[in-house]
Amino acid sequence: MINPIYFIIIPIVLFSLTVHEYSHALASYKLGDDTAKRLGRLTLNPLKHLDPLGTLAILIIKFGWAKPVPVNINRLKKGRKSLYIVALAGPLSNFVIALIFSLLFYLMGLDEINSNTVLYNENFLNIGKFISWMIYLNIMLGVFNLLPMPPLDGGNIIYSILPDKLADKFNQTMSNTLYSILSVILIIFIIRSYPYILLAPIFFILNLLAPDAILYLNG
Repeated sequence: MINPIYFIIIPIVLFSLTVHEYSHALASYKLGDDTAKRLGRLTLNPLKHLDPLGTLAILIIKFGWAKPVPVNINRLKKGRKSLYIVALAGPLSNFVIALIFSLLFYLMGLDEINSNTVLYNENFLNIGKFISWMIYLNIMLGVFNLLPMPPLDGGNIIYSILPDKLADKFNQTMSNTLYSILSVILIIFIIRSYPYILLAPIFFILNLLAPDAILYLNG
């Protein structure tokens, strides 16, 4: 039997990943690179951003990824030096979504979880769960993508700000297929073995924005 939580998490992840990748494409376009636009990636159509394996991961582990937005560094106004803006655009969009839904969380009175209105109104509870998962998953996407490792956005930020010689060596390493595979394995190992590295900043931000949302996540 399908867990009902999938009907909440899957559309949220698809929406959030779409906005994330669109934000990369938009930032790249604004900085002078129209590669993503020419390839149809400057759009909020999720079908243009879905990665088959990443979509399957959403169904299996409730978390996945989209196709990376192609960026031609040579077309950016400041070349590699402005790549960090493109890289930051994705995680920033997720934090903005989390902030917007946090405001909505309180405007709708969803923090009053102990009131009879919330406890006995199933529709209200479902809205609370949806908004709370929207906040939580977008914070997770933002934090996860800022991990300072390729192929994540954090790795591109490091590549963008490194001195030229170090950046060249870093880029050569990132371009190595074997290293990319090992990097993904290392990321998974770190998250599974030391989850607090990811969970600590996630719950720190969640407690800043909407601490009561965790009550719906546990419901």
